[in-house]
Amino acid sequence: MEGFKQFMIRHFEKILVGVILLAAFLGMYLVEEKSVVLNFYYLPVLTAGYFLGRRMGLLTAVLSILIVVINLMVFPQSFFKGPEFLNAVTQLSSWGGFLILASVTVGTLYEQSERRLRDLKSAYIGILEILSKYLESTDRYTRGHSVRVSELAMEIAI
Repeated sequence: MEGFKQFMIRHFEKILVGVILLAAFLGMYLVEEKSVVLNFYYLPVLTAGYFLGRRMGLLTAVLSILIVVINLMVFPQSFFKGPEFLNAVTQLSSWGGFLILASVTVGTLYEQSERRLRDLKSAYIGILEILSKYLESTDRYTRGHSVRVSELAMEIAI
């Protein structure tokens, strides 16, 4: 049971994206108005981009588009009602393009925030090293003590 709990904690974001994607897939069969379901596919794509980065967001967008295209091939009557074929193809193409664009945008924002967080951590470590060198230069008895304290503080913080 503990192993299952650790697995769920470790892969929570991926499981969340999968569950939302599965709900959108099931919505294709249960909801008559397909444009509502198509807009629901933005939720797993944006979630994947926000929590997992640009690559996984883009992969989720491509998977969502593939699910819709396969559903379109299997059940064309649910998408194309009468002479609106060209209109429906245009709508699905623009939807897929915006889905990919949204995933790349959110994933890029996620990666920028991760990079800024890494820069902030390295600046914090640099400030701690400067302060510890200053403390050591004034008191030779505590040489190395402040370095050990700052390393332990970083381990606790991370």
